[in-house]
Amino acid sequence: MKLILLSTLFLLTACSMQAQRHSVQVEIAPQQFVTLPSPAQLQQRINVSQLISAQWGDKKQQKLLVQLQVDEKQVVLAGFSAWGMKLLSLNYSGEEIQTEVLAGLAESLPKPEQVLFNVMLSIWPVEAWQLPLQKIGWKLQENGLQRLLLDEQDRLVVIIDYQKKPYLDGKITFQHQTLHYTVIIETN
Repeated sequence: MKLILLSTLFLLTACSMQAQRHSVQVEIAPQQFVTLPSPAQLQQRINVSQLISAQWGDKKQQKLLVQLQVDEKQVVLAGFSAWGMKLLSLNYSGEEIQTEVLAGLAESLPKPEQVLFNVMLSIWPVEAWQLPLQKIGWKLQENGLQRLLLDEQDRLVVIIDYQKKPYLDGKITFQHQTLHYTVIIETN
């Protein structure tokens, strides 16, 4: 009986996911877009589970269990509810981003491409971000256990604090100063 119920649930979930294709540019500030580095620029293969907690506005919070897989050809990210239902997924090939979000949740969940940007800005090498950011006049600086994303006027846009190196071994705190949200990434 449980198998039939689970099979039905997965079929309903699969049927109610809304797929979209996006360019490899992601909005990093209002009306400002940046091209993402390629998957290969991470220079390592990873397969990790993460808990991503987001906070914005007047104490609005969302937690998402995420499975992240990266190799030289693609980034695959899937977000799950606390009870294990897939809420969103993303596949980034370096040439396009394909996303799926469970129908009806698009407005209450972060955009998958924003989750990807937060993760990539946090763990891809600073060198991988230099050219894409230079094209828009921005820069990413790293000093010790902190990264700072600065806009074309050297205004602080994002602060990323790390617990320890390598970064995936500790908690990462991502604070977006202009969009007013905080994301905490914890890797299991």
